[in-house]
Amino acid sequence: MNQQEAARAVLIEVVQILGAFKDDLVIVGGWVPDLMYPGKNHVGSLDVDLAVGPGAIGANAYSTILGRLKEKDYSHELGPTRFYRVVPGAAEPVKVDLISGEYAGDEKAAAIQVDELRLNTLHGIDLAFEVCQEITIEGNMPDGTQNTVRARIARPEAFVLIKAFALAERAKEKDAYDIAFILHNYEPSLAALAATLAPLVAHGLGAEAYQILSEKFATLESVGPSWAARVAEENGQDLQQAQQAAFQDAQDLFDEIRRIQE
Repeated sequence: MNQQEAARAVLIEVVQILGAFKDDLVIVGGWVPDLMYPGKNHVGSLDVDLAVGPGAIGANAYSTILGRLKEKDYSHELGPTRFYRVVPGAAEPVKVDLISGEYAGDEKAAAIQVDELRLNTLHGIDLAFEVCQEITIEGNMPDGTQNTVRARIARPEAFVLIKAFALAERAKEKDAYDIAFILHNYEPSLAALAATLAPLVAHGLGAEAYQILSEKFATLESVGPSWAARVAEENGQDLQQAQQAAFQDAQDLFDEIRRIQE
């Protein structure tokens, strides 16, 4: 089992273990594109990111989450709270991050303290709770057993905005690749994606994220198309074609949103 396969297996297992909290957990991060558009040759991800809603933070719920994961051989790391799962055949343990939105309470917070545990917040994650859907995920778990689970996942329109914040806050080329992949594979069309994005980008977090997205994909040589193409090339695609596609898809999306806003 390679590292990507191990991470996907861990994702399925975590969703199974935390099934009782399904309504308060949303899949975010690098697995979203592959789960939304399976069979499109997305590179997958090496870790698992779950956004934790307010319902799983208060009272004893988070302690229950901690206990359930530790019972199933997940090691636990503090500051920030993080879990690791050793998977047979994988070179490295798979990392599982539990992340909260910045506005889980009445005020913006950089982290949320739950008993002795510190749950990191991430800019833009609140959008995942506002715009998500439930999907079915099938596949093997770390012990090789097959399973089918249902989980909430950030919808494409929320995902590209969350990833735009990531583009502004770190230098990880895969963030750009994930955005470009969503734009290129969105169904039925970029015009339809623009229609769902337009109300989100009219104010607040959405407007802030859209400004970043517009800047990062402003030109063919901007970091958005350039970084997306580098990751695509590592996955066997032509660099120049991937860069041109990432740039053109973004421009088409921006044009559609401008048309709606006029």
